[in-house]
Amino acid sequence: MVQANRCRIQQRLERIAGFTVEKGRITRPTYSQAWVDAIHYLRCEMEMMGMEVRLDTFGNLVGRYNPGKSTDKAVGIGSHLDTVVNAGAYDGAAGIVAGLELVSMMHETGLQPKRPVEILATADEEGLICQKGYFGARFMTGDMSVDEALSYKNAQGKNLEILRKESGIFAGRPFGSDIGWAADYYSRFIEVHVEQGAVLEENQYDAGIVVGIAGIGRLFFDFRGEADHAGPTVMKGRKDALAAAADLITKVWETGQIYSGSAVATVGRLAHYPNIHNVIAGQAELIVDYRATEDELAQQIAGRIKEYAAALEEKYGVAVRLSHELYTPVLRFSEKLLDEYRSLKIPNTMELFSWAGHDAKAFAQVTDAAMIFMPSIGGKSHCPDEYTKVESFELVCNYLIRLFLSE
Repeated sequence: MVQANRCRIQQRLERIAGFTVEKGRITRPTYSQAWVDAIHYLRCEMEMMGMEVRLDTFGNLVGRYNPGKSTDKAVGIGSHLDTVVNAGAYDGAAGIVAGLELVSMMHETGLQPKRPVEILATADEEGLICQKGYFGARFMTGDMSVDEALSYKNAQGKNLEILRKESGIFAGRPFGSDIGWAADYYSRFIEVHVEQGAVLEENQYDAGIVVGIAGIGRLFFDFRGEADHAGPTVMKGRKDALAAAADLITKVWETGQIYSGSAVATVGRLAHYPNIHNVIAGQAELIVDYRATEDELAQQIAGRIKEYAAALEEKYGVAVRLSHELYTPVLRFSEKLLDEYRSLKIPNTMELFSWAGHDAKAFAQVTDAAMIFMPSIGGKSHCPDEYTKVESFELVCNYLIRLFLSE
């Protein structure tokens, strides 16, 4: 049986990691020059294997491998090319490299897939433009209108039109003419991903079949107090926006502890103004991220946090406003595709839930979709310490190849 090539896998991971906007660390936002360079690299890798390559008007790269000229619906496999700031080398890239390796295995041996295979390198999964996350996959699956897509802006206030133009990769192609192109296109979508947690490693499993994704919510809070001198202003007369925000941050942490095992709650983003050491903060903004394996529990957590935030107005004398909130429900992946994964009998595998959102969640709205996890050593992700052994890629590819050849 054809075998995966660990050297080729490692080389591709290293090449993708080298595309970054910051020297010495991996940061690759969608539409940046590093992202554009990575797109060109992947296009070359795909074309060398005889794949037909296209870039949609959002920036999702798609390579089609169909040596047998099948007219059946394609199997999609891939993940995201963009990263968070100061990222690791595996989140997202692992799924793209796994797809490339599977096609390489077929191409070098002359094996033909029963269906066309399309490798996807999706854009803005991390949500730096659209705070919902997996923005590019939502574009492909038609989960938003063109007007809604254009309404989102990144931290610098730039929307898609501006960012696309700055990238220089779209050559005047108008945005949105192909929105929703994947809504009835794929027979199934497969996403290989690093776990981003420590469940597999701690329980000594070599791979994981992901049965679903936790519900994910975000609460956007604004605090408005009064900026004043940090010396002469007596404590009882202060309207400290940052103090109120800090109180809510502690409450979010405590709430997560109460529901540990079934839910998590985090404040990872905080801004306050004027951010000067001898000035009381007159304004603060933060985002609460909460996740749960049951929708009802997620709503209980959101309600608890919102109720506490409202009570901070009287305690600190500041105005507290919930400016925006988002929630994507708990998703159970396709049992049909999960059974296909199970039939592969990948050794030493467990079934588990994902606590992070992924492109597969968007694709699950329009086709059979499911994920396979590889262990994250130390449970680390979204940081430079992120690491998954190349042997994990070998294992998954050596078994997953059967799905492409046996149907």
